[in-house]
Amino acid sequence: MIIRRNMLVLGSTGRNVGKTEFACRLITRYAATHAVVGIKITTIKERDGRCPRGGKGCGVCSSLQGNYCITEEHEGPANKDTVRMLSAGAHKVYWLRVLKEHLAEGIAELLDLIPVDALVIAESNSSRLVLKPGLFLVVRERGSTTVKASCQDVIHLADKVFDFDGADWDVSPTQCLYTAGRWHWVPPISAAILAGGKSSRMGQDKSMMSFQGQPMIQHIANQLHPLFASLSIGANDAERYAFLKLPVVPDEALDKGPLMGILSCVAHAPTDLVFVIGCDIPQIQRDLIAQLITLAPGYDIVMPRNAEGRHEPLFALYRQTIVDPARAIIARGGRRIVELFDPVKVRFVDMPDTGWYHNLNTMADFNAAEQAQTGRTSDD
Repeated sequence: MIIRRNMLVLGSTGRNVGKTEFACRLITRYAATHAVVGIKITTIKERDGRCPRGGKGCGVCSSLQGNYCITEEHEGPANKDTVRMLSAGAHKVYWLRVLKEHLAEGIAELLDLIPVDALVIAESNSSRLVLKPGLFLVVRERGSTTVKASCQDVIHLADKVFDFDGADWDVSPTQCLYTAGRWHWVPPISAAILAGGKSSRMGQDKSMMSFQGQPMIQHIANQLHPLFASLSIGANDAERYAFLKLPVVPDEALDKGPLMGILSCVAHAPTDLVFVIGCDIPQIQRDLIAQLITLAPGYDIVMPRNAEGRHEPLFALYRQTIVDPARAIIARGGRRIVELFDPVKVRFVDMPDTGWYHNLNTMADFNAAEQAQTGRTSDD
């Protein structure tokens, strides 16, 4: 029997390869917007209490009564995997101890306890024998050819195998994307905040206006940090934004408008895909960003448009293939972003009409957005 459930499962080729830390990074990333459920599955091969790791063992296997045992975890030593998941922000954490021949039975009962639309992150190798998750990842020690038996059985089923060097992985947790109830593995993606505008209608630099007690650009950067492999600022005054401790990318040529800002940031990004956002959009809708990313294959630009059909180029995804066409447009005197739509392949995405999206161009816009944000915070 194969159980199908849209969850993320993390396996490993051995111990101490950063599997739990990777899971905790994902939990922390999504805990602000989802009630994350963490799962630890310990598969037991023998009833006689012999430790599969050798030696005296920890008593987990020998203490099992019956074919499996499900517990909801609440406390324990700080270094315990399930406690680390709770500390990372998981709403609930379950531990399943199960005899290997009863895996399907134990997992089925465990999943019955969890709402079908919950965001679930599990640690297990053997579960993949009976479970078809939305995403199955395996982490291994870099340079090691040793693969423990439980992983040997399933490593060929992994959607992605990646390495741990003792300090970090060769991929980023941000490449695990959850959107519209599904998990996706995506390439590393950068983000850039454009801060080079003149803010003429506002009458002052929008990026540095205090929003919720901090500069607007800091408020935006804090929301983007967990989502992207790297983050930069598009601006011509590096000193002004030094407090962010982020790379500042100047325009390749001055006074050429936002198209120049976009191409400069995209050209200097460490990744092929770059999410570009203006410095006057205080609320980030993660689900829309995730939707843009999942629709990116085969396109040079993925851009939202509102109900009136207006494009939103400063909340869009750009591929580095736009750089040369954008330079050509500017070289012949063009400045408008829409001029880029002809020479490249663009996909437009209808923006959900939830009232969240606002460009803050005037003080009235700014005051209304801050009041709305305060209202949301107090309601929470």
